[in-house]
Amino acid sequence: MKRKNKIKNSTATFIPMLFLATQLNAQIGIGVQNPINPVEIKTDAGNVIVDNTGKIGVLVATPKVAIDLRSGTNGSVAIGNTDKTAVQAGAGTLRYIASPAIGVKGYLEFSDGTNWISFYPKGKPRIVVMAKKTTQDTYVFESATPSEIGTKSGIVQRRSSYLTNWTEVLDSDSGVANTNFDPATGEFIAPRTGVYFATFTFALQSSQVNTGGNNQTEAIWEVRNPAGTITQRVKTNNGYASDTGIAPNAVPVGFCLYSERLSE
Repeated sequence: MKRKNKIKNSTATFIPMLFLATQLNAQIGIGVQNPINPVEIKTDAGNVIVDNTGKIGVLVATPKVAIDLRSGTNGSVAIGNTDKTAVQAGAGTLRYIASPAIGVKGYLEFSDGTNWISFYPKGKPRIVVMAKKTTQDTYVFESATPSEIGTKSGIVQRRSSYLTNWTEVLDSDSGVANTNFDPATGEFIAPRTGVYFATFTFALQSSQVNTGGNNQTEAIWEVRNPAGTITQRVKTNNGYASDTGIAPNAVPVGFCLYSERLSE
């Protein structure tokens, strides 16, 4: 007896299904039950919103610019610094420089796409120093005789001397009192790179001075780098003779004015 086995063919049937997606317009509200803007966040001070045009209002119901902080209560904004160049940051970028270099606590800068441009709160920074010499104190720093180097009273003939112990009248950086000038040593330390104009006026004690022997008084501006190394010495025009003389080979002592324009 033969058995006949029937093999049924199984056919897989795929029924296509169509899903219909519907785009829904909805608002996001945090702490707000019925927000009317795409995003509304409730805070203790008021609402922060993002309107349909993408403008952000901080406690402002209808922002007029990209970020509107003009709530009238606390609309200040804090800006930090960046180490990016003006090119990297891009034109229009703001940064805050927390530096007292110009006599204030800090200032703003903006990028024009190439350079950082400073907003100086008190105009262009300017340093003004005024001092007067009312003592005879000097310090001989150059002499062929080592024992002569040191503190002296008065200007020693044919020796290079620093004028020390000044009376400071004014030391101002953009209208703010500063300590760029040291009255004890007579040294001025430039707080930043720039062009400095220095004027020195002096008068010797009323007397007569010798006009012979190639004697004269010179003022020398001495410039040092941060390491204390002398980088340049600028001599003024020759002034009056340094020796007391007698007539007829003598002239009265008067005033001398020396001016130099130095860049740090």
